[in-house]
Amino acid sequence: MRFFEFKQIIKEAEARIQHAEDFVIFNGSKGAAHAVESLKSLEQGGHKDVTIKWDGSPAIIFGRNEDGEFVFTDKSGFVKKGGVERATSGDDLEQFLLNRGGGANRDKPDRIAFASNMKEAFSVYEKAVPRDFKGYFKGDLLYYNTPPVEENKYVFTPNIVTYRVDVNSDLGKKISQSKTGVVIHRQMDGEGNETAIQVDPESFFAGNEVLVVPPVTVSKAPNVINDDIKGLQALVSKSSAGIDKLLDKNVLGELKLADFDQIMYLYMNQTNMQKDFFEWLKTSKVSVPKQQRLVDYIGQNKQGFEDLWKIVGATQAIKNDIIDQFDSHDADVKASIGNNAGGEGYVIANPKGDLKLVNRGEGGFTQANRAVQR
Repeated sequence: MRFFEFKQIIKEAEARIQHAEDFVIFNGSKGAAHAVESLKSLEQGGHKDVTIKWDGSPAIIFGRNEDGEFVFTDKSGFVKKGGVERATSGDDLEQFLLNRGGGANRDKPDRIAFASNMKEAFSVYEKAVPRDFKGYFKGDLLYYNTPPVEENKYVFTPNIVTYRVDVNSDLGKKISQSKTGVVIHRQMDGEGNETAIQVDPESFFAGNEVLVVPPVTVSKAPNVINDDIKGLQALVSKSSAGIDKLLDKNVLGELKLADFDQIMYLYMNQTNMQKDFFEWLKTSKVSVPKQQRLVDYIGQNKQGFEDLWKIVGATQAIKNDIIDQFDSHDADVKASIGNNAGGEGYVIANPKGDLKLVNRGEGGFTQANRAVQR
């Protein structure tokens, strides 16, 4: 892994909604307790706060600059130095995309199709954004054109997950009136600073051609295995002092190990605990002197370190069972990856911190997504 990739994963860990099992890594015993309570609440009405996590692609940014010009591009284009790829016309956007990498891919059919689709989408999104608006929206495309219907379902595959939406559902009726669909995550200013969405997508955008897909909640509560939750709660209670000592920011800062939680996240993100931490550490980009400090420090806090990973594993097992139940329920939106039921996962909205439920294991979304050659 190159250094910039290491930095990017760390940046994403700080900016994105965390996996339920990662809360203990970043927030210690309080984070673990938050994850446990959030999972436990799902069978007691908490499922009403659970929404589908859409697997859209490409990531797009669109809106109007300070001069009122409409801008539409992908994430890479928006951050180009000097704003050189913040396209203000469909033709410019098409050429920017074709000329990437010195134009090495401009003759490839998939690159031509992508650039053409983005050019066509430009005018559709331009009409939808009010002329007096200043700023940008960041989101993921779900479809360029109204999806085809198969067995009374709208079917589209924006990335690796295929979605089937009942044509007679509320969402299906909205899709029928649209030309393109997008999931919006954040608003942005011209410097790239992000905020929560400040507008009501239902009423803000003009016309019906651009469908800003609203949150889709799960259909019913899961059965959370009581013994498993009780066992996890007991483990969190018993090990809280050791884990919090292990993650003490003051001590870690003095030892020049302030990014210990981020290193553990990187290990988890890359291996899903399928490889021994210390073996992984030897192959990581962590400097050799820091590796030794980590080994020594963990040796002094061995029980807390072991208990932390027990909590991660137990939380993940409960989470994966819940995901399987959600995937099996009858719903207006069904997701699949190849022949396997299930999509990217789900998000639990919680005022103390949102959590995402994503299968990182064998046959899950994370594994399938990493297998794609991009």
